[in-house]
Amino acid sequence: MNTFGLGRDDAASAPRALFVMVCVVLVAVGGLIAFVLGVGGAMSSDSCRPGEESFLCTSTGQNVAFWLPLIGWVASIVLAWSCVAHFDRRRRSRWLGLAVGVVVFSVVVVVDWRIVAG
Repeated sequence: MNTFGLGRDDAASAPRALFVMVCVVLVAVGGLIAFVLGVGGAMSSDSCRPGEESFLCTSTGQNVAFWLPLIGWVASIVLAWSCVAHFDRRRRSRWLGLAVGVVVFSVVVVVDWRIVAG
């Protein structure tokens, strides 16, 4: 039976299991944050009046406000996964790759917030 490296007899399985659990929680929480920010960002254009020319009042602005957090969430997962694989091959800590993903997602959240607020 394949336990994906999380077998009880493996001495390194406890830290690996902790890493996997942290990754799952971060993906779930990040997905929730991305969805809420996307929906909230798109709905923040409800106060736009006809003829208003701010970026958020255009259909492109609404699409960017909705899709940017979701695309950033997926991009941060892919980047974190590739960094974890890279650091693991180099015998460095996997947690650095996870930190890269968190930083990338945080930057995307700030950019989306600035678009919606500005």
